Amino acid sequence: MPRALRAGLVAVILIGAFGLRLAEVQRTDSSYRPINDAGSYLTEASYIAHTGDYSLSHKPGSGAGGTRGPSAYFAPGFPYFLALVDLIDGHAVRRDGAIHPARVAQAVLGTVTVALVGLVALEMFGAMAGLVALILAAIYPVGVELSTVLVAENLLTPLVLGAVYAGLRVRRSGSPVTMYAWVAGAGVLTGLATLTHENGILIILPLIAAVWTARPGLKPRSLAAPALLIAVAALTIVPWTIRNAVVMHRFIPVSDETGITLVGTYNPASAANQQLPYKWRIFYGIPGERALIRQAGQLTEPEIGDKLQQQALDYIGRHPFSPLAAGFHNTLKLFELEGTDAWQASAKAMSLPASTARTGVTSFWILCVLALAGAFTRLIRGAPKWVWWVPLLLALSVVLVNVETPRFRAPIDPFLILLASTALATAVSWVGRRVLGDRAPVGRQAGDAVPARPAELVEMRQSLA
Repeated sequence: MPRALRAGLVAVILIGAFGLRLAEVQRTDSSYRPINDAGSYLTEASYIAHTGDYSLSHKPGSGAGGTRGPSAYFAPGFPYFLALVDLIDGHAVRRDGAIHPARVAQAVLGTVTVALVGLVALEMFGAMAGLVALILAAIYPVGVELSTVLVAENLLTPLVLGAVYAGLRVRRSGSPVTMYAWVAGAGVLTGLATLTHENGILIILPLIAAVWTARPGLKPRSLAAPALLIAVAALTIVPWTIRNAVVMHRFIPVSDETGITLVGTYNPASAANQQLPYKWRIFYGIPGERALIRQAGQLTEPEIGDKLQQQALDYIGRHPFSPLAAGFHNTLKLFELEGTDAWQASAKAMSLPASTARTGVTSFWILCVLALAGAFTRLIRGAPKWVWWVPLLLALSVVLVNVETPRFRAPIDPFLILLASTALATAVSWVGRRVLGDRAPVGRQAGDAVPARPAELVEMRQSLA
C-alpha cells in the first residue's frame, strides 16, 4: 500500500475514533453527573485554574475525609490536566460549563490512546497487526464509554502506552543520541504516569529491562541507559515531592492516600459483605468509625492516613489470608466474573448508564477470547517479553486493594487489544495466503527483505552469541 494511502487510512480511523467518542459524550451529556472522584477532580481543577494552587487549604474540612489543612490525596496529574482544559475553554468553575469541555478532553485522550495502541502494535508485530489493533482500539466499546467519564485512568493509559512505545524504540535506535533520547522520553512519561496514578511507577521495572540492552550488563557504559531512565523519572516526580514536604511537612512522594485506600478494603464490614466480598468503601462508611469521623476536622490528612493505615495493617495481622481473599475476588471483578452486581456497582460509582456498562462487559469478554487466541500466535512468540510485565504489574497493583471496572482496568485493556490484534492479523494473513498464495504478507517476520542497519547487525550478533 502506498505511504500516502496508509497515512490517509490511519487518519480516517483516528477521526472515526474521535467521532465515536464525541458522539457518546453528546448522547450522554444530559444524564452524566460527575460524582465521587469525578466531582473532586473538578473541584481541584477549578481551584488550580483560579489560583494555580492544588491545595484547598483555605476551606475548613477541605482535605480528604473532612480533614483540615492542605491536601495531597489525589495525585496531581489529572487535576492539573483538567485545570488546563478549564483555562483553555474559559470555564474555570466546578460545574455547569466546565463539565462538557472536560468530557470532550476525555474523548481526545481516548483518541490519543487509540493512536498509541496502533503504534505499539506496529512496532511489535508489523503493519498488518498495527492496522488491526488501531481499528480494534477505535471501536472497542469499553474505550468509547470510558472516554465519556472523568477518571484519571484516561490520562494514565496514554502515558503508559507512550512509555512502552519509547522503550520499544530504544532497541531500534540507529545512534546513541537517538537511543538516549528515547530512554529519556520513557523516563519522563513514567514520571508523569506516576504523578497521575501512584501505581504508574511500577512500569519502570519492565522499562529497565527494555533499555538495558548493552552487554556485558554490569559495565558502566551498559548501565548508562537504565540509570538515565531512573534519573529522568525521578526528576519528573521530585518537584511534587518537594511541594509535599514544604506544604504537608511530611515526606510524601506523590500522594497520602495509602491509609484511606487500604482500610477501605481491609475492614470487617467489607470482608463480611456477602454480595461483594472485600468491596472497597470510604472509611466514614465503615461501622465503628464514628469516633474518628468526629475527630477528622481536627486532624490533617497525613494524621488520619496514619491512623487508618494502622487499622488496616492490624486487620491484616489478625486475618493474614485476607489479602489472598481480596485478591481473588478483585481478580474476578477485573475479568467481570464476580457477577452482575459488581459491574453495576462500578458503573454507578462512575455515573455510567447500566446499558452502556453491559455492552462494555460483553465486548470485554469477546476481547479476552481473541486475546487468548492471540497469545499462541507466532507474532507473540517473536515479540519482546518485557512488554507483558507492564499489564501484569498494573493488574497486581489493583487486585490487592480495589477494583472498579472498567476504570481500573483501563491501562490493561490496550495490551489485550495487542494480543487480540495478533490473532486477527494471523487469521487475515492465513486467508490472504489461501487466496493470493505466497504474495500475502504474514507480519513483520514475513515482510520483504531490507538491508539491516549497523545497530541491528550488532544486536543480531550479540543475540547469536
